[in-house]
Amino acid sequence: MSEPKHPGTIQFVDGATQQVTKTVDATEVPLSIRFAKNEAGELVPVVKIVAFQEGDRRTLREYGPEGQFLRSTVQLRNAPR
Repeated sequence: MSEPKHPGTIQFVDGATQQVTKTVDATEVPLSIRFAKNEAGELVPVVKIVAFQEGDRRTLREYGPEGQFLRSTVQLRNAPR
C-alpha cells in the first residue's frame, strides 16, 4: 500500500483549551503518527491531534484533513516504583 500525499503539517491541540500547542512538519514525525487507517483500511494523513489529560490518563484523538475522526489512543502514566 503506497502512502498518500500529506498536506504538510500536524497541529497538536490541548483538548481542555482547544488551543494549538505546536505545529510540526509531518516529515518530522514517524510514519505511524503521520498516517492512520480509516474504516475502509485506507491510509489517511493525520493533520490534527487533540490531547485530553485526566489524572494519569491522556487520550489522543487524531483527525484527517477533512475533519474526519481517525483513531483514539489512551496513554497511562507509569506508576512510581
